[in-house]
Amino acid sequence: MAQTPAADAPGAAGPRAWLSLAALSLLFFLITAGTFTSLGVALPDMVASLHWTWSEAALGYTLLALSCGLTSLAPAILVRRFGVRRTLYCGAGLMAAGFLTAGTSSAPLIFWAAAVMMGAGFSLTAIIPGAYVLTRSFSHKSTAIGAYYTAGALGGVAGPLIFTLIHGAALGWRGYWLMLAVAVAVTGAVAAFAVDPSADAGDEGEGKSALAPGDWSVGAALRTPQFWIITAAYTAYLLCETSLNGLSATHLAGRGLTPAMAAGLLSLQALINAFARAGAGLIGERVAPRKVAIAALALVTVGIFALGRAQGWGEASLAVIAVGAGYGASSLATTLMLLQAFGRSRNLELMAWMCLVSTLAAAGPVIGGLVKDASGGLTPAFDLFAAIAAMALFALIWMRPQRPLNV
Repeated sequence: MAQTPAADAPGAAGPRAWLSLAALSLLFFLITAGTFTSLGVALPDMVASLHWTWSEAALGYTLLALSCGLTSLAPAILVRRFGVRRTLYCGAGLMAAGFLTAGTSSAPLIFWAAAVMMGAGFSLTAIIPGAYVLTRSFSHKSTAIGAYYTAGALGGVAGPLIFTLIHGAALGWRGYWLMLAVAVAVTGAVAAFAVDPSADAGDEGEGKSALAPGDWSVGAALRTPQFWIITAAYTAYLLCETSLNGLSATHLAGRGLTPAMAAGLLSLQALINAFARAGAGLIGERVAPRKVAIAALALVTVGIFALGRAQGWGEASLAVIAVGAGYGASSLATTLMLLQAFGRSRNLELMAWMCLVSTLAAAGPVIGGLVKDASGGLTPAFDLFAAIAAMALFALIWMRPQRPLNV
């Protein structure tokens, strides 16, 4: 039977666990701030300075997303073989190298290489290794993971502001990437050092040890409808959120909103996302994660459908609030559902598989672009995304809530 770390006992979370939570949260904040949110703000300056085409610049963003998704299994493999500390050292080094390369870019190929390194570094430092450590360090897992996910979401809110401040200090986009490289390298080293050895059950051990009573093997879990329903719910949330971020500015501009108003709504969505993660963490201590996930996916479904028909700032703001709140709560709820359904023994690998499959959500903006080219508007695309979310919602409602028996 796999050993249960002492830190997992009620009330056992000591100073080392709290230090680990703080360091991992700061690392998640920084890498989220420096990748998916602020990259879009930095790109216009990079394009103007280096005389790139927008297609060349946009390919970097696509490579970032694909690299992040397609390397989702890597942290599970590395943690099992080398431990989470070494995985975090490796991921932080790779992320810092990506930022450094972006800051020294002169040709699109160099920037594309930087984006690939950032995406792989994101996989090795965020979500999967973070959740792995926190579920082994705290008895109140929902609250700890909620705080961690909230820090990441706040990084998304702060990223554009950080870029603006650094750029305004006459350091430019190159200075921004170089400062991020230093900050991530230092924070990553601290986060790796802060991990309690008792929570780092990697190396040769836990991945090959006997399953704890009631836990599932990876192969057995992948053959259950429960795993695929949870994964479908996570992917549907991500599809709607990614599509909102990538398409809503264009969509809302076509419905009479100014670019400044559209940008403000995206910031509002990111802020609501962060608050929802914190709230879901507290609620998750008292409410079953499946119920939280159902409520969250219902909000996303209604919100993305309403966004397609929003008229004016008031209706659009209600739509993005619904999507932001639903997506924020879902990040925590699906993580806890996976842990509750299949146990802790192979949760690391199962989270990696869920993140890998969710790479499909990156197709949302592409689908939206094709629909706009064919129909002249984005409303049919948002209707399609709402229909996909509704199907995942019905599957989640249908799914038996009880935990499956060990096989």
